[in-house]
Amino acid sequence: MRYSIISFVFLIALSSCTAVKLSVPEQFSSQATKMHVKGLQGWQINQQLNFGPFQTSKIKRGWDFTHGMQHTKFNLKPEEMVLNVLNVDVDKRTINQKNKFQYSIQDGNLVAEVYAMDKFSEKQLVYKSNNPYIGSASKTNKYEYAFTAAILPLTAQNSEPWSLVLINKYDIAKDTAIKLFDKPYVEEEGYATNGKENIAIRPLHIDKVTTKSGKDTKVIGGKMLSGYELQWDGGVVAVIDILDNNIWLANNLEAHDKLLLSSISSAIMLKRMQDVEKDRDNLDN
Repeated sequence: MRYSIISFVFLIALSSCTAVKLSVPEQFSSQATKMHVKGLQGWQINQQLNFGPFQTSKIKRGWDFTHGMQHTKFNLKPEEMVLNVLNVDVDKRTINQKNKFQYSIQDGNLVAEVYAMDKFSEKQLVYKSNNPYIGSASKTNKYEYAFTAAILPLTAQNSEPWSLVLINKYDIAKDTAIKLFDKPYVEEEGYATNGKENIAIRPLHIDKVTTKSGKDTKVIGGKMLSGYELQWDGGVVAVIDILDNNIWLANNLEAHDKLLLSSISSAIMLKRMQDVEKDRDNLDN
């Protein structure tokens, strides 16, 4: 599968690099506080996050539901008919996954409750051969990943519930990638809202890594997801660094706003899929 090949080559390239970092603009970082997030690594049993003055309760995760269905494709295209003649069968496969988790987060004074859910679905074509030297391969036609969360600040200044939404979708019919190492086209959308105010969530990507010799080189296969930028009233108020596990918050925010942004940031860091394109390839293998 083309995307699996890209991920494999990309991992080889990264193994020779020492620096894969998100570059935070100095204009923002000079007026913000960087907080390293502890608790993301290791076992998820009794998992808790700590960063700056913020601490979560133990993360309560629900069961990870995964189910799939595979059946023979009867309406074959001309190229698939040729494969059928060569004793290569074509199946349709659908994969669905769902996971949810909840926790509270506090800074010693203010508290918020977070209820989140991951949902992923994928439609594939599976090419099967009776020849053991050929084996089988799959191709993704469509996938959709949706991460949603309800955030309930328990504060007098900001008690209205907020909804967090992150969407990542791929459709082969809309894909503009042609060459082997072209990055596939995906649709991405992210925001948080309480019905009156909106916080835009923009994915951040890097296209260069630093080798052991100190030389900058391009990432093979296109830009790599490195984090998220949160914009409120047209200005950047937070940056989420998923490579080094850091959260940056603007210094001029009120305490209840910092709690809200920390709730959004921690939820995003805890979601099952970060770079959806890469993570879904790992699920196929």
